[in-house]
Amino acid sequence: MIWDIHSPAEWLQTPLKPPAEPGTPFKENNLAKYSLKSFLRETQNNYIQLFLKREGVSSEFKWVTKGEDDKEIPLPETDVDGLAEAFEKIEGEKRTELICKIREIALLADQNIISTMIEQGNKTRYGIDLAKEFSDKEIEVPYDRVMWVNLYQNDLFRYTLKYVQVINIDGTRDFLIERKKDYKTDPKKMKVFKESIIKHYVGKGRGEKCIIDDYYTNEDVEQYCYYTFHEDSIKTSLDFNEDGDDVIRKPKHGIFENIFFFEPQTGNLRIHANGERNTEKLADLFCEHMLSMEIRPNRDTKIYDLSEILSNPDFKFDNDATIKKIHVTEIICDMGNNEEFILKTKNRQRKELLLIKRLHSAVDTYGADQSGAEIKKLRFQVEFRKEDGLKKKTRTREIVLPNRTDLADDSYDNIIRRHIIKKWKFKKSLPEKIKAKVAQDGIK
Repeated sequence: MIWDIHSPAEWLQTPLKPPAEPGTPFKENNLAKYSLKSFLRETQNNYIQLFLKREGVSSEFKWVTKGEDDKEIPLPETDVDGLAEAFEKIEGEKRTELICKIREIALLADQNIISTMIEQGNKTRYGIDLAKEFSDKEIEVPYDRVMWVNLYQNDLFRYTLKYVQVINIDGTRDFLIERKKDYKTDPKKMKVFKESIIKHYVGKGRGEKCIIDDYYTNEDVEQYCYYTFHEDSIKTSLDFNEDGDDVIRKPKHGIFENIFFFEPQTGNLRIHANGERNTEKLADLFCEHMLSMEIRPNRDTKIYDLSEILSNPDFKFDNDATIKKIHVTEIICDMGNNEEFILKTKNRQRKELLLIKRLHSAVDTYGADQSGAEIKKLRFQVEFRKEDGLKKKTRTREIVLPNRTDLADDSYDNIIRRHIIKKWKFKKSLPEKIKAKVAQDGIK
């Protein structure tokens, strides 16, 4: 069976099973901060009761307590010790299943993710005005909002889980294509595009069962995202057997094989996929079937350019109200004649721009013509300013010439991406008026 696009009923019903160790596979999210008591404290008791009733669990939970004159009163929202103990008494697979579902709710209890959920809910597929629902029902707390969606809009809840996995997958390769200001998602083109992906993967042990889905954002820049799931793409993992006395290798299904991010206003196509040749082929297929282009993107086009760092000894990374500091932690510089040198900092010796100063000293000592040298890789740590009530956030990311980064698609990495383009000018862009010939000749 080959699942049709925009018919993800079976996909949405497939349960996600978070791993035993919090924090994976999601890199930057609330799983790492999950705790049962936080969930119980942050979520209204009436929603928890409905959740447990739906899951067929209720016997050990007490929702009233004794007040003045021994009168029964509703259990205070912050009185969670008894509820947590009741959860611990649930036995076997049922408890594991409940905790997995609670972790999913904790994962989505984030304002940025909820905003995306509200935007997605307005689409025809779901037809729910979440902003109005939250306002009318006075649902303000993130946990309450996510729990309400889990209870009453489960398809949208499942979609958002998959969206979060998309934005936390890092590592893409960039292609500059051409601006497509009138671009829209075309279901007919998507169907042909999907068939081309299936054909591409046939014979490689996967691809015959495939979903391709999409979402659209228009925040800092208009962006269309398409992601694929190959149900028959099977890997293996070690697990305990049923008796728990030995380990066996079991089949493991991955979630996303390929992700395509296209920005019509900039002409930028980013692709997350395994293998350089495979990524290039997928770029060809996207250009042919989604953009109706006869000319494919040039594989040698230099999308990223770090020459400013070499040519300007006084180069500095611009900070702003969001970014506090930038630490360069590794530089690989190609000196020509098949020679390169690598500069690194130790973890406890990261000083702002230390490596850039050492880079210029090394180039001068080497006696090389700077115009012939080229930075091939830049690895840097971005320290964000502390937000109210939140710990400071840091991200370590890298740019590898000609066109690769390990940036994800979440809010923090998008801040870094904007700086790469606008502030630090490390990324080239297409001019407003561009001919398709550029895709073949490369960006000058």
